[in-house]
Amino acid sequence: MSDVLDLTARLDAPPATVYRALTEPEALRTWFAEHAEATPDRFAFWGRYTPQGEPGRQRLLVAETDRLLRFAWVLDGTETTVELRLAEAESGGTTLTLAQTGVPTMAELMEPAGRRDGLHTLHTFWPLAIARLAEYVEGRELTPACDFSPSRPAEIRIEVTVDGAPEEVFESLVDPKRIARWFGWEAEVEPRLGGRMALGADGRIFEFEPGRTLAYSDEEGAIVRWELAGSAGRTRLTFVQSGFPAGEPDNAAQHEAGWLGGLAELKRLHTLGESWRPLTTEPED
Repeated sequence: MSDVLDLTARLDAPPATVYRALTEPEALRTWFAEHAEATPDRFAFWGRYTPQGEPGRQRLLVAETDRLLRFAWVLDGTETTVELRLAEAESGGTTLTLAQTGVPTMAELMEPAGRRDGLHTLHTFWPLAIARLAEYVEGRELTPACDFSPSRPAEIRIEVTVDGAPEEVFESLVDPKRIARWFGWEAEVEPRLGGRMALGADGRIFEFEPGRTLAYSDEEGAIVRWELAGSAGRTRLTFVQSGFPAGEPDNAAQHEAGWLGGLAELKRLHTLGESWRPLTTEPED
């Protein structure tokens, strides 16, 4: 079984700027991949920021300046097709639509077999990639890239800077409605020591200092910890998740990509305020 991954995003930059970011090697190496090559006849990317990041997995199919980029990408032995279309948005900027064939169905995603660093990663890989593309073309600080390499650490550690005081950012970590905006769905939260917290791990809060620290763990050994430090009206936010089973770095990578995409949206939420809208959307069923 296979499905098609469809995403749409609105970027505050003209199609020509977005197309250059998609097709110029130096730009690609900044926001997308550790290594990249792009010529009229070739489009390739590889390295530790790419799922199954060995070279030689892509093949250029179509490139239409400022409009379309289509390439084949082999993952888990399956050749998929990625299509990126650009159109000028009515309100200015660019509407980007992404479609990739051959991705797992939702049922397969919920019960993955074997490794998870190829096709099973795409639902978290692409939202993060689009978030970093938006940051690049809009001139904002890039959210860190995800490390998909086999030698990556077994835990997740991310540091980002968020516009807003620590107390404001902390509220976005414990208010279910705000969590739903940047993470994609509402979490269950009892904001107190010993309270329940279901966000990345479904467990109990064992550290709770508003504006400073939030930590919780589940019965299977997963631990999630948030630390906040403020300076000049901004917050340095450190996120750590540990407790992944030994020998499953690809599991940690898949989750890391998801967290990074969420944190990119958290940054947008605090930067844009009331004008915030989700960066990426999927078609409604």
